[in-house]
Amino acid sequence: MAYFPLSPSKTKDFNFTREAYQPASHFEFYPQPTYAFIPPPTVVSACQSQWQTGSSYQISARSAFQHSMTVQARIQQSSHQANILEAPQLGLFWGKVPELEESVRISHQQADARKNEQQGLWRQPPAKEFSIRETQDQSIQAREQLGSEQWQQATYKDRQNTERFDRSDEYGVAHQIMVSGYQVSGPTLLNFTFAARRYSPVTTPTVYFNLGERSANRAIQPRDSQQHSAFSSNRIQDEPVILSWGPGRKAKDDGIKSQYGGEIDVIEKPKPEQPEIRESYLLMNTISVVTLPDRTPIEMSNMDISLDVDSFSWSLSGELWGASSLALVESDQDGPKQIEVDINGWKWVFIIERYTDTRAFGQEQYTVYGTSRTQLLAAPYAPQRSKSNSSNVNAKQAITEELANTGFSALYPELDDYSTPDWIIPGGSFSYQSETAMTVVTRLASTAGAVVIPSRDADQLNIKPRYPASPWHWDSATMDKIIPASMVIGLSASWRPEPEYNAVYVSGTHAGVAVNVKRQGTAGDHPAPDILEDWLTETQVNTERGRNELAKGGHQSITTLEMPLTDSNTAPGLIEPGQLLEVQDVPGNWRALCLSSSITTRQGKVSQSIELERHF
Repeated sequence: MAYFPLSPSKTKDFNFTREAYQPASHFEFYPQPTYAFIPPPTVVSACQSQWQTGSSYQISARSAFQHSMTVQARIQQSSHQANILEAPQLGLFWGKVPELEESVRISHQQADARKNEQQGLWRQPPAKEFSIRETQDQSIQAREQLGSEQWQQATYKDRQNTERFDRSDEYGVAHQIMVSGYQVSGPTLLNFTFAARRYSPVTTPTVYFNLGERSANRAIQPRDSQQHSAFSSNRIQDEPVILSWGPGRKAKDDGIKSQYGGEIDVIEKPKPEQPEIRESYLLMNTISVVTLPDRTPIEMSNMDISLDVDSFSWSLSGELWGASSLALVESDQDGPKQIEVDINGWKWVFIIERYTDTRAFGQEQYTVYGTSRTQLLAAPYAPQRSKSNSSNVNAKQAITEELANTGFSALYPELDDYSTPDWIIPGGSFSYQSETAMTVVTRLASTAGAVVIPSRDADQLNIKPRYPASPWHWDSATMDKIIPASMVIGLSASWRPEPEYNAVYVSGTHAGVAVNVKRQGTAGDHPAPDILEDWLTETQVNTERGRNELAKGGHQSITTLEMPLTDSNTAPGLIEPGQLLEVQDVPGNWRALCLSSSITTRQGKVSQSIELERHF
């Protein structure tokens, strides 16, 4: 690639020596150097040259377009020594010219400051004094107003609560005080800016503005002070309010007395009756089944009655013989039939829901299934409802409202070491959709760590803590029943360990408080999963819920005992879920919580099987 001159008539000779190249005269490259490929010469030789830093010189450039201001620029070019090129053996050297590393510096200097005086098109003109003659006469004259205020005068208002003044000018003509506006006194010129332009008077430079009228000072005139009060009927709401506290409890220490009234004695939990230990037991079982309400006796054999701590109704299964017996308990257009079962003085009332038949030649056997009356509060008997309270409601009050007009009531036993607390649920937090009354009651009970124990023969719900006493306090707690080893027919146990947590975080979601419940005497370094529910809104209920959650953990076993069902006058009698028991065993006494109870009758023999939660 060779250099191509600007025109054929102009030629430039380059003589490369060891000295820096100095052009004979300045030459121009316009618009830029062009290159053309020419045939290679017949003789190729390798040349070696040394480039040094060129001399700085000034170049004047012209614009091919519009005339522009002359810009002073300095260009400094620095070249280093080129690399030595070696010709190949074939002697062909007409490829690409090697690139040279060049350092080009361009220095721009600051242009000379020029003073630019240009009249702005949007500058505000200076104020000028105008002298405009009136075409008719000078009607507006300057007037001096004495006592002019520097600021605008506030609006006068007639106060509803009158101040105490002396009575004067009581029968004079009532006058109205006008509001005086902006005033100007003297020959002062005013400039008002309207619509982003300075205001200029049209008629005269002496301008007086008086917005309104300033009346003369007059004596104080009494006014008839009128005060209006608006009353309206308050919204009527029939909301029974149940206080979450009752009469104060008397201190257990009899040495402490109070000088105030209202205390009640704490009812201590009675100690369980010690069963009579014998070498042999002779039991006379009595079993009777009658229909309700006519109390027609029916023969039902091989019955099974059971309940666990997490259920809200007793269940029944029994066998009937003959279609005539089935007709007495079969459902009709009036709904399901009810029966009363009495075993050794312990009574249950059941609703017969369904039956199955087993027929063979010469015999008809039916198996009927029933449930206690508390099932009427659940599906499919109870309707599903939705509710949302805008006002505060107590938990016990909410349970009472759910049981309204059903004939059922709720009881809260307080004979245990702990009782189910009552708490306030803020407005907007207590809400549910498409739930029955029993579903809401069990949800409220489980929120406080409690369970619903149904009554056997009455329309009552017993709401009590799942753990009447914490397992780590069972050694000092008062038991409900005592079972001697001599009454145990069979025993089986299975090991069931649970994580032994010592802390749990209990909190509400939209409202309420957050409580970190920690087992006393521990570091609280093994927390259980957090509990977050809508109805956990107070410290007391959150603490009780956390206590019951911590009581579930630890080393434990599920022990099943089979024993006879004694009558209602003989200990230990019927054992129900949620009761604390002491088993007097030969290796040593131990205590447990009853999780489920099952009563079985077979050909006149009655036994009960209980499932116990034993902690180690």
